[in-house]
Amino acid sequence: MQAGDIWTYRSKARDHACPVERVEIIEKVAGVNKYVVRFLDDGDRQETVPGGRLIVPWADREPWLADERKMAAVVEVSYHAEDTPQYEAVYRLLVEWELIDGIELGYNWRECCSVQIENPTVVCQALGWDRDTLLAEPLTYVDRHGVVVAPWSLAVKIARQVAELNGDAIMEKVVDEEYALKLEAVHGRTIRDHRTGELTTLPPEYTKERRARSELAMVQIRKWCGVKAIRRHDELEALRKEVFRLGNLVERAIRELRRCGQDAIAATMEKDLGVPISSLKSSPLKRRS
Repeated sequence: MQAGDIWTYRSKARDHACPVERVEIIEKVAGVNKYVVRFLDDGDRQETVPGGRLIVPWADREPWLADERKMAAVVEVSYHAEDTPQYEAVYRLLVEWELIDGIELGYNWRECCSVQIENPTVVCQALGWDRDTLLAEPLTYVDRHGVVVAPWSLAVKIARQVAELNGDAIMEKVVDEEYALKLEAVHGRTIRDHRTGELTTLPPEYTKERRARSELAMVQIRKWCGVKAIRRHDELEALRKEVFRLGNLVERAIRELRRCGQDAIAATMEKDLGVPISSLKSSPLKRRS
């Protein structure tokens, strides 16, 4: 912002019902995010105002107001998902687990639970959709910056598609998360203070509500992955258990052969096994059992 620029001012920046005013920038206040402005439609009065109340250049106010109205409609039908198991399930699939690029979920009061896509072409390719499918959800719009903005219902549809396309990899993540939740139920949860860097362990009873929400989120993700992905994962887990069981049998046989002085046979068995016994011991399966 420079002296002489005309900007859009709103006295309550977070209140959509609050009217906007036309102001001219006179000067920036040194050392703080404040400006001296002149209210051009109010007798040329001057005030010092926070920079956060100066929204967009006056010439851009109409596109901004149009986007604001559309976003408000999107949030109106989306905010109900905040802090729900379904929100956590969608957040894991679209953001935290990095299974797809280019999708953001709104988190503050202005964008709560909306879905925003800066590069719809890339996202459509990843999902196997065309652009019309992406834009078909009611209230979806393309804002003045070219970003596709849509309600929570589209976020859920995208998450389900991601789950179907990546079922095997997602099931591995779900099992790991479920194991971590079981540990947390016994030992509590360790968190790091972002300001001091200190670690604090919260007892299990303090995280009970969060765990319950996460457990329900994992159930939801399992359903979205589909029966086939769940069955494949269960079969793989059963196979891992059998491999681990046989590994223990071979290990005991090798020890017994060496105790009886049959080192050559023991070495041959170890070689024929094809994998070190130590690798079987460190199997993720043993960690989860």
